[in-house]
Amino acid sequence: MNTQPRAQLEQRIAGLFHLLQRFESLQQQKEAAYQRHAHLYTPYISKWRAGMYWLWVLIGTIALTIIVTMIFFGAMSAWSNAYQSDSSAQPPVGVAALFLTPLPVALILAGVLVAVRNGRVPAKNAQIEAANQAAAQQIAQLAAPEVGPIDAQLAAARKEYRENYNGWFPEKYRNSVDVGACWHIVHDGRASTVQEAVNALIEDQRHQAILDMHAAQIAEQQRATRVAQVNGVINASMQGAMIGTMIDQGNKTRAAMNVPVTVRLKK
Repeated sequence: MNTQPRAQLEQRIAGLFHLLQRFESLQQQKEAAYQRHAHLYTPYISKWRAGMYWLWVLIGTIALTIIVTMIFFGAMSAWSNAYQSDSSAQPPVGVAALFLTPLPVALILAGVLVAVRNGRVPAKNAQIEAANQAAAQQIAQLAAPEVGPIDAQLAAARKEYRENYNGWFPEKYRNSVDVGACWHIVHDGRASTVQEAVNALIEDQRHQAILDMHAAQIAEQQRATRVAQVNGVINASMQGAMIGTMIDQGNKTRAAMNVPVTVRLKK
């Protein structure tokens, strides 16, 4: 392989790598400049889901139970004061039926509350959208002193790319990570053209995916082996205990059979 073309290819790939790094760094700086004023945006409102519905059911049930309890004890106290001297009077049993109402009422009230609130969300988000558009203009003005120089550097970087690298490197792999990997492939002598470097990169990525999958399979096999080893130890211990028990029972049986037997005959 001729080292001169390969050295030139290395140099050109390195230039593209540094240019892409500059693109990425400038873009991050630009996003950070806007992000410093992101607090001016108003977050949008999301609709309540089932979780909020059941939360309000719980809150409503507890609140209504407290109210019903106060009503019940108030009624019992009033009855006790009114019929204290009349032993034949019966307490107002119907008041106790109020304790059956908190959950059904809470279910209905929570449904109404969630429906009304969710129905207002689109209109509120439309107002927030209008406010955020105004905020975006304000943020653009606030960030302009910082973003202006960055845009100028980005324009210069785009011009450099169009003049030196436009259409030269596959768009799918036009990022600093893949371009840097291609530089190493060329530097190691595994490729002498861009297409060969990209093909080697694709093969490396496929091989890495297989290795990752194989590593996961190996980890699972190691786990299964450890489990089998532990189970083997446990089973061996149980089997040893069973064998010991069998030997012990056999010894006892033989000992019982060897005991002399005295036979008495009737005269």
